[in-house]
Formats: sequence, C-alpha cells, structure tokens
Amino acid sequence: MRTEAVLAGVALFVLVATAGVLVAVPDAVQSPTSEPTDPGVGSISDLTIAVENVSGGTATFAVTPYIEHRGNPAPNVSVVLRAVDDESGVVADTRTLPLGELTGGREVNATGTLAVPREGGYRIEAVLYRDGRRLDTGSRTVSGVDSLVPEYERTPVAFHDFAGADLPVIEYSIASVSADEATLDVTTYLTNTGDAPADDLRFVLKARQNGSNVVADRTTVDVGRVDPGETVTPTAELTVPDGYDYYLDAILWRGDTVVDTQRSVANLGPGTGLSVDEPTDTDGFRSGDFADDGGAGRPPERTEAAADGGGQPGFGVPVALAGLLATALFARRLRR
Repeated sequence: MRTEAVLAGVALFVLVATAGVLVAVPDAVQSPTSEPTDPGVGSISDLTIAVENVSGGTATFAVTPYIEHRGNPAPNVSVVLRAVDDESGVVADTRTLPLGELTGGREVNATGTLAVPREGGYRIEAVLYRDGRRLDTGSRTVSGVDSLVPEYERTPVAFHDFAGADLPVIEYSIASVSADEATLDVTTYLTNTGDAPADDLRFVLKARQNGSNVVADRTTVDVGRVDPGETVTPTAELTVPDGYDYYLDAILWRGDTVVDTQRSVANLGPGTGLSVDEPTDTDGFRSGDFADDGGAGRPPERTEAAADGGGQPGFGVPVALAGLLATALFARRLRR
C-alpha cells in the first residue's frame, strides 16, 4: 500500500512539473522549425508569333510564350520579349510580360506585341525570369517581313492570275490606224477573290514607249463594284504614234492608294518585238512624234521626188533655164 502511494505521488509530481514547464515555456513541445524550401522553376514550352498589324514602315507581331511550372511555387516570374535584327543583331524592340507567382504545376501563357521596321528578318526571343534570375530562353525566326502587305493596300480585288496558262492579263487589239497614229483597244482582267464586294476602284492605263520611257497616252477607268468571285474586264482606248513598241502599264487604285500593278507590251514597230522583261534599243526614236501639241512639233514627212524618165542624171530645171538664156543671148547678137 505504501509503494502504491509513493508511485502515485511521483506521478502527480511529474504531471505538475510538466504543466509548469508548459506554462513557463509554451514552445518547448513544438516541432522544430522546418527548413526553407526552394522556389519552383519553369520553362518555355512553346512560342507562337502572329501578325498583329502592318503599316507602310512597321510590322507589329503578337508574341505568345507558353510557360510550364514545376515544383514549389515560383514567385515574381516574368518574360522578356525581344526582336533582334537577323543581319545586324540590333535589338529592334523589347517588351516585359509580368506573370506573378506560378503554382500548381500548370502551364500559363501571356501575349505581348513587338513592332519592327517592315524589312528583312528578325529573331524573336523570349527569356524567362524568376526574381531576376534567368530560367530559360526560347526563340523563333521570322523572315520576309518586307513582303507583308500593309493594311491600306489590302483589297480582295487584283489583276487576275491565269494559273498554269501563259496568258497576258493585259490584252490589246488595234482599233484603227490613221496617218501616223494607232488607236489601241486595251482590256484587262480584275478578280475579287474575297468574301465581300469591293468598290472605289479604278485603274490607270499608260502606253510607255520602250527605251525612252515617254508616256505616249494615258487614261483612267472606273472599275465600279466587283462582287465576290466575280471577274470584270474593263476596257480603254489609247492612241499612240504608230511604228513603235510600247509597255502597257496598268495601275490599280483603291481610293488614294496603289494596290496592284501589271505590265504587258504592244509591239507596233518593226523587228522581233518587245517583251516585258527585255527592253529593245531606241534606234529610230523621234521625240517629235510624242510632242503633246497635236502634231505641230513633229518633223515634216520626207517625200522622195519621182525620177524624170527623159532627163540625164544630175540635170534638171536649172540646167534647162541656163540653156534658154544662152540661146536668147546668142539670137540677140545675130540681129546686131
């Protein structure tokens, strides 16, 4: 009985002592503080580029990097976008995309724009940062930026493309020839390849003499409305000096903007003729034929005199008059 009492007293003492320790030092039984964990990481899994806008001198690209997160939360994540000129290596534009904290092992993306001169090619780079520390880099290359069509030049109507057939998009026939001038009936083909009607279109047609580049005649034709899928064939007349070869230049306008051009040839001169890509020489060119004064500035036509069948070569009216004068003087002397 005495032993049990002693054990009970010891147990009570331990309980009281433990309670006192807990009251005096409340952190004594807490688990030790955990070590700091490493922040998560990320990588660039993809990078897409789309054309956002094109003006006369600038092309703007929409660049979207895709970021894959791994591990613990990654704080203060950002992506720096750069457009670097392919030839010079000069950075043409830069933009920073803040992404904040990445969690959950998921993929995120963001889009930024880069504006570059509309010329040459560029390397588009994306650099991933976490708290200012570089984690990953991705890049894509775009080329032929100068071939992008500006917004103001975009129209569904253009000179028709005879795919697979060697047919000129500009044709001509000779309507008439009068004196030293020829009148040409010129026809071209315009097709609307879009989904909406187009209007406010006109084309300027010029006959440009080969070699000299003198514009012999020009005219403007209103095209009118062109519906989707429709091909129209506007026709115009040009009157030019005969006996020369010409480039037929057609310039398509939409409002105040040139949207398309085409060139063909009209061979009215002697010889093998002119092709679009190979000019001939200017032998025989007379600027007076192209004077814009109704022909007053042209040199007079040369007329070959007909030969006198009874005369001797080199003798003509002056010799006959001299003979008559000599005969008269001789007769007068005889009378004396």
